[in-house]
Amino acid sequence: MSKLLTSKEMIKTILSRGLVVILLLSTWACNKNEDSAPVPLSKPQNITSLRKVQQSDDLKFGATAIKGVVVSDVAGGNMEAGVMALQEEGKDAAIILEVSASSGFVKGDEVTLNLEGATLANKNGELVISNLSTTAIEKTGRSVDITPKTTTLSDIVVNAEYWGPILAKVSDVSLSGGTQGKFQGEVVLRDGVGAIYSMLQPNTVFSDIDIPAIANSYTGIIRIKGDKFYINPRNTDDILGGMIEVLEDFEDATNTSYDVKELSFKTGVWTIDGAITAATAADMKNGAQSLRVQGTVGNDKRNGIISMNFDLQGVKSLRVSHGIYPASAEVANMNPTTLDVEISRDGGKTYTFLQQLTINVQSQTLITDEVAVNAGANEEVRFRFVNSSTPFANNNRPRINMDDVVFQF
Repeated sequence: MSKLLTSKEMIKTILSRGLVVILLLSTWACNKNEDSAPVPLSKPQNITSLRKVQQSDDLKFGATAIKGVVVSDVAGGNMEAGVMALQEEGKDAAIILEVSASSGFVKGDEVTLNLEGATLANKNGELVISNLSTTAIEKTGRSVDITPKTTTLSDIVVNAEYWGPILAKVSDVSLSGGTQGKFQGEVVLRDGVGAIYSMLQPNTVFSDIDIPAIANSYTGIIRIKGDKFYINPRNTDDILGGMIEVLEDFEDATNTSYDVKELSFKTGVWTIDGAITAATAADMKNGAQSLRVQGTVGNDKRNGIISMNFDLQGVKSLRVSHGIYPASAEVANMNPTTLDVEISRDGGKTYTFLQQLTINVQSQTLITDEVAVNAGANEEVRFRFVNSSTPFANNNRPRINMDDVVFQF
């Protein structure tokens, strides 16, 4: 038979049970407070740190005063409407902003950026800030000329996702693509190692300009679209077209027989047919030697032809220096002394005439002529030089000194 509880025991039991209830209520309250704790606001101090912010569905920005310089050029028209590129001064860090199309910011404006209430998202490979308030971007009154980062196409591919839309410059790239040879649509840039692209918007101010085969320098804003990398120029100043020159000086091999042979020079292997390498005091030359081209009618080993055994791509023109070998017969010759330039577009199977050069038999120095070629950007061509002079009575043609062929691309 159970004993009845005393008054003291009853009080103890009530107090114990009350303590348990208090502990349970306290634990519940703590859990509730943890569940409802606000998410910390992200407040990056600059664009470099902004690019390192961890993206998440509950990411929220607090008030910021991030400084940056507008590198996009609304006047050039080569940026999507409502988009602006902002770069941190002195750093390889930039970000894309979605802004009002009539925001009024121009290239070089330094601004402060308040991200409060804005969102950060990866859109097709690029970090983009959107949902900016109308007062989120303010000019500081300072204008900054950002120096483009000198880089290569391969480095852009490797680093673009870390840099963002910075202003960059590449050198000595070949250009192809576009629309009917104009700066419209997608242009391909190659530097012999890698390839990336340029995207030209429909309202770009330079859309009617012909694409040069070569750009000595090409400046633009780095962009990413999916798995493609771009460098998009902003205006005509960003593109410095020009030509790359390759010199063949005929200095790297010697041979004193007029019979046909193959010699390896700086640019590649050449067939020397009816010519010798000439280094005497009488021979006109640049440097140590030139070629003395003769040719004998009826002698298949001495045709008087200098020909390339290799192709070059995208040749726009060539220059060749020439003069007479100053023997008495050549100088006194009244018949035409000529050198024909011919081109092959099928790897040397056939040749067509380009231009005939007349040799001045009275000149005591080499004369340089330029011959237009205008091969396509990806077209492979090769050349040969033919002594087409009227032969003497002994069937030998007048001897011509030929030197320094310069190919321009």
